[in-house]
Amino acid sequence: MALGVVIAAAVLALARPARAQMAEPPPSARAAPVPAELLARAASPEVETRQGAIVSLRALGTPAAVDLELAMLQRDIDPRVRAAAAAALSDSHDPALAPALAYAAVADPDPLVRAFAARSRAALEPLAKRPKLAAGFSVLCPGCGYFYLGQPDRAARFLIVSGWLLTAGLILQETIPPNVDQQGRIVSRNDGRVQPLLTSFQDLWFYGIFASYRDARLARGDYGARFPVAKEGLGDLLIAPFNPHVLKSPWVWAGLPAMLGAAVGASYVISRATSNRASVALRTLSDGKGVSFFGNHYGTAEGFALGEAYNTSMFLPVAVGEESLFRGAVQAGLSESLGLWQGWALGSAIFGAAHTFNFIGDENGVKEAAFAVPYLMVTGSYLGYLYINSDFSLLRGVAVHFWYDFLLATIDFIEDPDHQPFVLRFGMPF
Repeated sequence: MALGVVIAAAVLALARPARAQMAEPPPSARAAPVPAELLARAASPEVETRQGAIVSLRALGTPAAVDLELAMLQRDIDPRVRAAAAAALSDSHDPALAPALAYAAVADPDPLVRAFAARSRAALEPLAKRPKLAAGFSVLCPGCGYFYLGQPDRAARFLIVSGWLLTAGLILQETIPPNVDQQGRIVSRNDGRVQPLLTSFQDLWFYGIFASYRDARLARGDYGARFPVAKEGLGDLLIAPFNPHVLKSPWVWAGLPAMLGAAVGASYVISRATSNRASVALRTLSDGKGVSFFGNHYGTAEGFALGEAYNTSMFLPVAVGEESLFRGAVQAGLSESLGLWQGWALGSAIFGAAHTFNFIGDENGVKEAAFAVPYLMVTGSYLGYLYINSDFSLLRGVAVHFWYDFLLATIDFIEDPDHQPFVLRFGMPF
C-alpha cells in the first residue's frame, strides 16, 4: 500500500484548489468602488455615523470596502471606530490582513482596539494555511502537516508512535528465523508477527494525511469549501465497527452481506481464471484438530479466538487508515476540485488502482490484478458512496470496510486453518 501514499501525494499536489472565491461577490461587485454616499458617511465628523458606515462596509464585503475598513483602523481618531473596523476585518477572509492586524494588536494606544485587532488576526491566520499543503506534508512523514499548521506537539506524537511501530516491526522481523530451502538459501521470512506492527504504522501514516487535511479545513471554518469534511477523530473511527448507532444503518447491515457475496464470487472467478495448479484437498477447522498459532498448537476454540484477535489487529487499522486516506482526504480533495460525483468516481478508481501492488511478486499476480483491481474499484465506489450518503462521515465506511475484510479472513481461516493467518488473496488488505 505504499503506492497509496504516492498516489495521494500526486492527487493532493496536482488537483486544482477548492474555489475559495465561491463565498465572495462576483467580479463586477469586487471591482466596484465604495458608493459615494458610504464614503461620505465614513468621513463624517460624527462617531456614530462612522461606526454605522463600518457596518455597511462589512455587509458590502468588496475589496474596496475592506481597504476602507483597514484605513479607518489605522487612521481614525476615535478608538470606538477603530475597534469597529478591527472587528469588521475578521469577515474579510483575507489572511494578507493579518500583519496589519497584528501591528494594531500591539501598537494601538487603546486596549479595546488592541483586543479586537488580536481577535480578528487570530480569525484570519488559519486562512493562510492550505489544507492540501498540510496533507502533502503529512505524505512526506507521518503527521508532519501539523508542523505546517503550527501544532508541533501533535506532529511529534505522530512521529513518536509511528516511529515506534516501524522500529519494533523491523527489529522483530530481524529476529525471526528465515525459511530456507535444502541448499540453505533464504526463501522467505515468516512475517506474520511483524505484519500488525507494520500495518499499524502504515495506516497511522494514512490517518495523519487525512487528519492534517481535516484540521486545516476546520481551522478555516471550512471557508470556501463546496462540501463538508469528515470530522471524526481517531477514537471515533476505531470504535465505529462496534458502534450500535453505526451498525443499525441498512447501508451497513444490508450492504455488507451483498459485498461479501460479491467478494466470494469474484474470488472463485479469479482463482478459476488464474490458477495453474491442481486443486489440493485442505482440512477445515471443523475437523477438531486444532490450530497452529505461531509455532504453538491450540485447541479449536482457543486457536480460533487467537486467529480472530490477530485478524482484528490487522484489519481495524486497515479500515481506519484507508477510509481516512481514500475517502476523507483523496475523495474529499478531488470533490472540492472537480465536483462531487467526479471526485467520487476518480477517488474510487484510485482506490482500486492503489491495490495493484498487492499482487506484485505473485506467480499469477498480473492475471489476478487484471481481474481484481476493477472489482476493487467497484468496492471502493460503494465505500465512497457511503461517505457521501452519510453526510460526509467516515463511520459507516470504516465499519463496512473492517467487517468486510474481517469476515473474508474468517471464512478463509475456517476453510484452511493450516495456513493461518490467511485471507482471500485479493481481499487483503483493503
